[in-house]
Amino acid sequence: MTARWVVAALLPIAAPAAAEDPASSLAAWHGSWSGEGTAFGKAATATLIIKATPDGEATALAYRLAVPGTPPIDYVAEAIYRVDANSRVRGGWTDGSGRTRPIGGRVAGSEWHNHWGSADVEIGRSTYVLETPDQMIVTDSVLKDDGSWRVFATLRFQRTP
Repeated sequence: MTARWVVAALLPIAAPAAAEDPASSLAAWHGSWSGEGTAFGKAATATLIIKATPDGEATALAYRLAVPGTPPIDYVAEAIYRVDANSRVRGGWTDGSGRTRPIGGRVAGSEWHNHWGSADVEIGRSTYVLETPDQMIVTDSVLKDDGSWRVFATLRFQRTP
């Protein structure tokens, strides 16, 4: 990977986002969520807490995924997202092991799409679809060498009090 590509990949994260337009914000996703489904081919549970940052200028997400088994998977991550007036999403994701990934995406109605990662490690996508105001399905995929996507997690979430 060239240094020029690295700089180009990180610019969207470093650049300040335009003022957030309420119509293109992530407010519909804000709340506490509990989910069940599959991850890495096994039954899984997860929680999401999505809320405005203290300054109100971004959205913070806290994620925890549990996959029982041998060995069990207990994955945690946090992210910060900013949405501009054109519904473009920019942000960064950091997991419990300290790995970080840049994020770029888009909000379109009841769908929130993110692409994350970089070509030197992995590229993935996450889609958050509000089926109702209190139900959401989240699908996570990774880009394969042949250009196709492999789904590695699908979880159905219910908003919790």
